[in-house]
Amino acid sequence: MPRLAIAFFLYASLFTPAYAQNSDASWQGNAALSFSRSAGNTSGTTYSISIDEARTTDANKLSAYASALYGKSQGVVSADKTRLGSRYDHNLSPLLFGFGQLEFEQDRMANLELRSGLGAGFGYHLLKKDSVTFDVFGGLSRNRSDMMTGNTVSIVEVIMAEESTHTLTPNTRFKQKLSYYPSTQTGGEFRTVFDSSLVINLNSTMGLSISLQNKYNSDIGTGVKHSDTVLLTGLNVKL
Repeated sequence: MPRLAIAFFLYASLFTPAYAQNSDASWQGNAALSFSRSAGNTSGTTYSISIDEARTTDANKLSAYASALYGKSQGVVSADKTRLGSRYDHNLSPLLFGFGQLEFEQDRMANLELRSGLGAGFGYHLLKKDSVTFDVFGGLSRNRSDMMTGNTVSIVEVIMAEESTHTLTPNTRFKQKLSYYPSTQTGGEFRTVFDSSLVINLNSTMGLSISLQNKYNSDIGTGVKHSDTVLLTGLNVKL
């Protein structure tokens, strides 16, 4: 895990000087925490944490995220996954932007020791308002997957994605992102990742959060399910 964090923050620091000329730019985002504990006939513990941050100027945007989920039931690990990522968007026109992204993922229950991906491409702002934003973007990504058992897989994937943010009420926000990664080397193989979250503010700092994530991999290997879904509810802290 230390090498994931180091690589993530080194990548993010590359773009920090781009914001130095705009003193109004600041990081904004939130952290979501959840924890459950059961004892008695069933003994289990589950906790998760996620951080989602963004720094935006008129010319560009730097976003970063991190999430971790760990669970144990009856003394057996039932969940152990971590994700880190960052994306830099640079506006080429009021509607067109170029982007670069770096992502890391670990999921021991899915036999994934480490997946790393470096990608770039172009996107388009279909909607860009205070109450709603909607972007579509695409490009190419170099992806390397180190498996816990089995061969290391290194492929080039196409990036096809959309994401949106919605201010439903002054105290309610919703965001979602769907990414589709077809392989350029093996016909019919692809990955999809869907993330969504709903945050309801209780005051200026605290709120309630509900998040849903679904991942699908057509070539996950034997003994592992192709689809993986996680639903979490917890406490949200504005950063």
